[in-house]
Amino acid sequence: MKESAFNPTHQEKDVSSKVVAGLERISEVFKILLWEKAKLVGLSPIQIQILLFIAYHKRNLCNVSHLAKEFNVTKPTVSDAVKVLNKKGFIIKDFSSSDSRSYSILLSDL
Repeated sequence: MKESAFNPTHQEKDVSSKVVAGLERISEVFKILLWEKAKLVGLSPIQIQILLFIAYHKRNLCNVSHLAKEFNVTKPTVSDAVKVLNKKGFIIKDFSSSDSRSYSILLSDL
């Protein structure tokens, strides 16, 4: 049976396993911080993640399909989050493509 990167005994012998376990811990801390921030501003963690993604990525990546892949969630989950963000005024949907169902998501001036 292959050793697990999360087995402390294996981590003592293998530096890459220590790195994997450390990154997993950092990821958990990041999730906790997102939850805390989300509660303060009345948003869900996925909504915060979407806002951060949109702020720092090119416009062509800021659509429901790409966001669903990026965050490993379903398109309906992203659509629901986008609907709330739009309703609260955090984002703008830009329907400038030839497909009226497709849109880019932009940050509002809020």
